[in-house]
Amino acid sequence: MASQMLKLEPQSAILEEALGARLIDGKREPCEVSCADFDDALFKLVVLPGQESVLTLHAKLPCYDTLLEHGGARCLETTFAGLVTQPENGYDVALSVNADECAAPTETLRKLARIKRHLVGAPFEAAFEALVNGTARDLPVARLPWRRGESAYIVAGNDPASRDSWDRVTVIFAVDFREETDKAYARVFLQQFQERARALGGAPPCVFSEGSRPPREIQSVGAESPTIAGYVSFVIFRSHVATPQKLEKTCDLLVGFRNYVHFHIKAAKTNMHMRMRRKVASWIQVVNRAVLTSDKPREMKTAGGKTFTRK
Repeated sequence: MASQMLKLEPQSAILEEALGARLIDGKREPCEVSCADFDDALFKLVVLPGQESVLTLHAKLPCYDTLLEHGGARCLETTFAGLVTQPENGYDVALSVNADECAAPTETLRKLARIKRHLVGAPFEAAFEALVNGTARDLPVARLPWRRGESAYIVAGNDPASRDSWDRVTVIFAVDFREETDKAYARVFLQQFQERARALGGAPPCVFSEGSRPPREIQSVGAESPTIAGYVSFVIFRSHVATPQKLEKTCDLLVGFRNYVHFHIKAAKTNMHMRMRRKVASWIQVVNRAVLTSDKPREMKTAGGKTFTRK
């Protein structure tokens, strides 16, 4: 694996560009821009003819109802206050803003482009805020089935028998891929990820376990199929989310972790395929430059030019 890994931004670059052209650059024309994310999230920006200043962003997110139960509803009331409108058929939520009347276009652009980050990250923020406030023991286990056959679990505490069990929140990701090759890549990648995390001082403890051995924190709520690639557990302590800046950064990294794994496994496969192609190309060059030898005995001559015959 590469020593430096690429961090994916939490917002959609396509949405950010389309929204920025209208909120920041002043572009006014009808449009309909649709895009999708790795985890079956769908987005559509609509600007209708005759209402070129009104931007409506529709979003369809996996496990949307579950997100609402664990902090998503509060996120809509606070982060997107005054922007929520009726979504089109096939979408879960819609946000609308008038670009001509927007008082803070830069801040509004950032919020709209990060709609998935805010809603999917709402359960994480709720758990971490409870951790900081000392009320984590009141939180139920949150299971977010945001991918087919995969879930994220947010578990307050670790061991109810321990008096210090409420000073942490454990976030567990079930990771799986359809292809067996990708599963093998995922296991190797996550094992190395665990080893690397141990060498970083101050980082949340990270543990990887095989799919047949789910972490004990979620055994009571039901785990995924035993054939999945495995589980990755992050233990978040109060020090990791003690300030608003740390809390936001932690949520950003956790919301994007599954896409981060997906991206780097695909990148690792691409790199290996490129190296294989280069190796094959070098072998073909060696073969093309090789001189074929004939089975016919080579005629030998003496220094004087006479034919030499071995007796």
